[in-house]
Amino acid sequence: MAKETSEALEIHQFMNDRNVVMSFMGELTHQVTTSLLKNLKMDMSMANVGVLTQKRLYGIIVECLDNISKHWIANDIEKVMGRASPPIFMLSRSNGFYYIITGNHIPSDQIETLIKKIELVNSLDKKGLQEFYRQTLAKESPLDRDNAGLGIIDIALKSGNKLEYEFRPVTENISFYVIQARIQI
Repeated sequence: MAKETSEALEIHQFMNDRNVVMSFMGELTHQVTTSLLKNLKMDMSMANVGVLTQKRLYGIIVECLDNISKHWIANDIEKVMGRASPPIFMLSRSNGFYYIITGNHIPSDQIETLIKKIELVNSLDKKGLQEFYRQTLAKESPLDRDNAGLGIIDIALKSGNKLEYEFRPVTENISFYVIQARIQI
């Protein structure tokens, strides 16, 4: 059996074992994002997901895809790696939860700041997250506002669960950042 065929079977098995609803790897253009969100609505409708959960899940995915679009460093990756290495998005459903996983490359010098933001968000309860969100929004200038922090707060608020994350070094200056949110069905 050809290597590619064998690898395709392994990928299929991986996705099947984890109940992957949808996945995407590539540039997140407006058309791609619209298509993913349309497929999400159709899947949730077929799975008889409650309206409140649908809204929360949809909002989380919109925020996750927006974060990738804003922070993807495509040109830097191609220069360093000599090839494209696009971001990923995956949605799976298991054990009464939807799992939203995104991954993209970031400059390694941003890791420490990002870890602090996520850990702070993970340490807060719902009321604390709501207050932190208001405080972040209330900063005097939109230029001072930490929009990446708003996205992380918003995802945590909508999911109602702690965020999981991991960073893997790719080079000395670039790492691959994966974040997972889960929402109860």
